[in-house]
Amino acid sequence: MKRKKLIPIISVVFSFVCAILLFLNWNVESLFQQDEMPVTMSNIKHDTKTDFTGSIAGEDIPRLVSADDFSTMQTKVDYMTAEPIGIVATGVSSLKPWVDHYATKSYKCRTSTGSRRAEVTQSKFDIWNNYNPYYLLELPDHTYLLAQIPQTAADAIKKGKNITLPIGQKVGITDTAKRYLTPICKEYGVDINGVYYAFNNQWQKEHHSTFLLIRFGISAVLWLVLSVGITLLGNKIF
Repeated sequence: MKRKKLIPIISVVFSFVCAILLFLNWNVESLFQQDEMPVTMSNIKHDTKTDFTGSIAGEDIPRLVSADDFSTMQTKVDYMTAEPIGIVATGVSSLKPWVDHYATKSYKCRTSTGSRRAEVTQSKFDIWNNYNPYYLLELPDHTYLLAQIPQTAADAIKKGKNITLPIGQKVGITDTAKRYLTPICKEYGVDINGVYYAFNNQWQKEHHSTFLLIRFGISAVLWLVLSVGITLLGNKIF
């Protein structure tokens, strides 16, 4: 194959791989921080109808220091936060509450119901960002708890940053998720009967499509720019 034909092919393939990696790994949510004031216990006590899960934690929100603290939380009643010192990825994820259980297909202005999405997955390729990973969070006393937290918070903990998690509640876990998570939870001595959940479901639902469009758009631009740039550079060099 002639060099003039080979250079564009290599450029397009290499650029496409880079674009796919960006699409799969870029956390767009970090660009859309919620514009809100920290929530205090006074706010929670005076507004019992509002769900404060996922809100910025004020100074007086109780901190989880140990796994025992988490075990005493009442499911979907108590609000707490934590300042983890470590994080372990479990490799297991569950379908986000704001994502439809069934995929839909549109053809000639007609929408039909497609296949049912898996409730729990161990796949690393969540192309459409439909799943929330489960993590094991290491608390100050070096015990662990099972948690689902925003990717921005998880990334910060992985980098060794000291952060305060968004306000979370203790929620239940499905039998399917338990089956997947039992081995790693046994290894770390984690209670598998509850999950620290720290997502603002309504905010996430409103921005879910926006996140996908931005990831796709920027990835497409990267692919185009790299393809053209590498092709021009290759032709100039060779």
